[in-house]
Amino acid sequence: MRYFVWPIIPLFTAILLVLTACTSPELAVSPTNMAAAESLSTVTIQPTATIVEETVAPTPTSQQSEPEETEEATSIPAPSSPTPGETSEPEATAAGIALQDLTIEADDITIYPVPTVYAGDRVSFQIAPVVPRGLAPNDVGVRVLIDGNEVVSGELNWRKLSGDTVGLYQWVWDTINQDGPHTITAVLDPQDRIQIGDENPFNNEASIEIIVEPRDKLPKTEADATWVTTSSECCSVHVVSGTAAHRDLDKLLQEVDAAFKVASEILDERLQSPYEIYLIDRVIGQGGYAIESMVISYLDRDYAGGGLHEVLVHEAVHLIDQQFAPDRITFLSEGVAVWTTGGHYQQEDLGQRMAALVEMDRYVPLAQVIDNFYATQHEISYLEAASLVSYLVDTYGWAAVRSFYTNASADDGPTLSQAIDANLRIYFNRNLEQLEEDWLEYISGYPRDRTTVTDLRATIQLYDFVRRYQTIYDPTAYYLYAWLPSPEVAMELDATADFSRHPDSTTNIALETMLQAANDALEGGEYEKVNALIVSVGRVINNDGQFLDPLAKSYLDITRAASAEGYEVQQITLNNSKAEVLVKIPGKVSLRELKFLLNQDREWILSQ
Repeated sequence: MRYFVWPIIPLFTAILLVLTACTSPELAVSPTNMAAAESLSTVTIQPTATIVEETVAPTPTSQQSEPEETEEATSIPAPSSPTPGETSEPEATAAGIALQDLTIEADDITIYPVPTVYAGDRVSFQIAPVVPRGLAPNDVGVRVLIDGNEVVSGELNWRKLSGDTVGLYQWVWDTINQDGPHTITAVLDPQDRIQIGDENPFNNEASIEIIVEPRDKLPKTEADATWVTTSSECCSVHVVSGTAAHRDLDKLLQEVDAAFKVASEILDERLQSPYEIYLIDRVIGQGGYAIESMVISYLDRDYAGGGLHEVLVHEAVHLIDQQFAPDRITFLSEGVAVWTTGGHYQQEDLGQRMAALVEMDRYVPLAQVIDNFYATQHEISYLEAASLVSYLVDTYGWAAVRSFYTNASADDGPTLSQAIDANLRIYFNRNLEQLEEDWLEYISGYPRDRTTVTDLRATIQLYDFVRRYQTIYDPTAYYLYAWLPSPEVAMELDATADFSRHPDSTTNIALETMLQAANDALEGGEYEKVNALIVSVGRVINNDGQFLDPLAKSYLDITRAASAEGYEVQQITLNNSKAEVLVKIPGKVSLRELKFLLNQDREWILSQ
């Protein structure tokens, strides 16, 4: 589904368990479906013959962000690094010569929070240079300067889920009273210690210009934001004041308790309360991540979709299973989480869904998906993991599977698939190849179900479009490149911006409401509507943000019309020439429903 699990273990030895994954092919909207989108009337969604066949998220470029300023670095340790089990540092050539040159460009510098820094924000820096083969992260020294004043002196210290080595320096610049323009400079290998792999020292420095906006430009709700903590039966629940989670806190406390109860009962593991839960007002990945605590996206314009119950149960599993399986392997951990939840984005028959994947000819051999979990298309990797766990439990029982799950670790083999193979032999007297054959034979007994095939195809393609959107318009949310902030440290500093601020231009809002509408249509089984919406989103992306087709233009025009009246759109429901729109008044968290009508001049007019 959409979440991350982040065990806290030493840098570059961690196995990060992530639920928000996916690298995909290249965004490809078929001519047939593109023509269908072009034929749509301004708001009427016409049926189309098929769901878009393939979509994929290209490698996002590093996002260059906002303004900043100088001050002494606060000493905050870098987070434990997620290291995909199948990813390792690039190897040197046989001669020991690096294949690349250590290089940094302006686009390799990212500033948090995004998209704008206001005076008083705590700012973090991410430096993502080209690191040549054969160099370990700690070999690469880094200095970060603001207007010539050093705020960071250290080494590359973190790895993204993509496997790329970066330097991440959290909340090191307090921008209070730092309004105005600033120059941020990053310098690699300042002592010139690297001789092989850094033959050109003139590309080791890059700068960006930013502006720290005055604090009085920040909406009052965010300017006054602080962390609020409330206890439930199982957990300490933390929200930022003035957010949707703060508004709905009473309901959310019940949802959290119910989720932990489900996870505890199915895993047969007592709760060791209190667990720390953070409900944030922005999308990261596809909805959340778990480290020693849980972070869940909860916002009114949640374009990543999925059911709240499923998100909470899934992440609860990742916290609870650390009590008995702290060294679990990513593939198995995500499989157990989806199996326990009863589905990925919704409740579903995992065997029937797996049969649909095989019928679609999208099956990925087990060894490949185990060793390349994050590089495999997200919905496919999670479905295969969950279906296999479900099969094991049905065949051997949870007690036996739990013992296997508890004791299998990355140390048991040179690759993750070999580690699982070794443990399958011990606990089930089957090797990986034999188990795969047994499982696929079991899956072949499921009847052919066209609805499940259609739903799975639509799900895969919709979420590929979500990630495609993120890479271009909300890149710091894209799971392979996202920084997953430590909320515990943020609370100590009373830093809230990284958990609520996010890009909110009219383009962002229009596309996010379209993706949100597609998620709603998927949940309701309206596959033609899903198809029409994602084709329309694809046209905007392929045309550099131009809203050319009538469907996309309606979403943009309504967003602009509402904005002109002082509202921020959260959801749009189109029905021919009418639209129901949920909005917020800036500075407030309550929602208001507005009605818009399309007049004879093809303009959307507020009618109520």
